[in-house]
Amino acid sequence: MAKFSVGESPLRSIIVVPFTGSGAIAADTARIQPGVKFRLLAVRLHMSAAPTTSQNFTVTLDAGDGSAYDTVIYTRDLSVGSVTDLVIPFGGDEYIYEKDDEIDCAYTNTDVGTYGLAIVYELV
Repeated sequence: MAKFSVGESPLRSIIVVPFTGSGAIAADTARIQPGVKFRLLAVRLHMSAAPTTSQNFTVTLDAGDGSAYDTVIYTRDLSVGSVTDLVIPFGGDEYIYEKDDEIDCAYTNTDVGTYGLAIVYELV
């Protein structure tokens, strides 16, 4: 029988939120707002074709404490290296956020590639 330390749980609440489209990935729609304390585990992105226009894909903390605390936690120009698949692992304790925080993803997508985006998080 497995043994667990105090505070550990054999059950984890892992949630995957999918987004898809062929226009811009907008921070006001490609976001998670769990409403409880959470840990960001990963962001996964697939583009149907490699972008040629130089633009950054960003993952941003929209802090519940106000815009002074908003932080870009990942950014990458997808045209550099012709990126079609991107997996960004997070998961450490530095990626635990409060109940009024949200995570936003954004990408202008001028080349109009079809995308599949997934934000993976865990309730803590």
